[in-house]
Amino acid sequence: MKNYKIRPLFAIPLFQSTVDVSKEEKDYIINNVEYKRYPADNGFGSTSKFLLNDDKSLASLKKKIDDCVIEYLTTILNVNPQCNFQMTNSWAVRHIKGDEAGQHNHANAMLSGILYIQTDEKSGDVLFTKERNYFNLFNDQVIQVPFNDQNDYNAEGWAVRPKNNMILLFPSHLRHEVYPNESDIDRYCVAFNHFPFGSFGYDDGYNKNVQLGLKNTTHDQR
Repeated sequence: MKNYKIRPLFAIPLFQSTVDVSKEEKDYIINNVEYKRYPADNGFGSTSKFLLNDDKSLASLKKKIDDCVIEYLTTILNVNPQCNFQMTNSWAVRHIKGDEAGQHNHANAMLSGILYIQTDEKSGDVLFTKERNYFNLFNDQVIQVPFNDQNDYNAEGWAVRPKNNMILLFPSHLRHEVYPNESDIDRYCVAFNHFPFGSFGYDDGYNKNVQLGLKNTTHDQR
């Protein structure tokens, strides 16, 4: 049977692309940024939590990231450009061998991302995890169904192996973790958050779909 259509309804959009990180930008993040060991003893973070906003030496890198954010929002999600997403904070992370990051999400943000500066095949994957109460068809509290392979429709988690210059963008509520760095080289990345600024909503506070609980509803025209 080939006469069917599948729509990934209410999918969580994970954006993956590459950014042209210059040698100067990479060297600056590795050699000039000041780092401090995390209290959890699982990695180093830049002392500045507004690294890309404040450090003029990284202004060009910030623009490259912001351009990716605009592409993600306007082309993929079809967000009106008047909804002005701005970078609110950013920081660099250094993971030596054995370092990892436990499962977490990003508070006080709507859009988050990671840009990988220095990695190799053993640097440790980043794993994105579906919330337990976010079901597609199967609820493992009712029955655990075996699958032949993992795909976009049945996955409970999705692992991405980082590469140099790879950028990932995702909703800030999406939980993720980083596997231990098993490489002999230090892993470097830059993490960041964005939040929308401007005027939102409707002038009269009313939309015909709102009263039905169907704001932002799309009707299939098949």
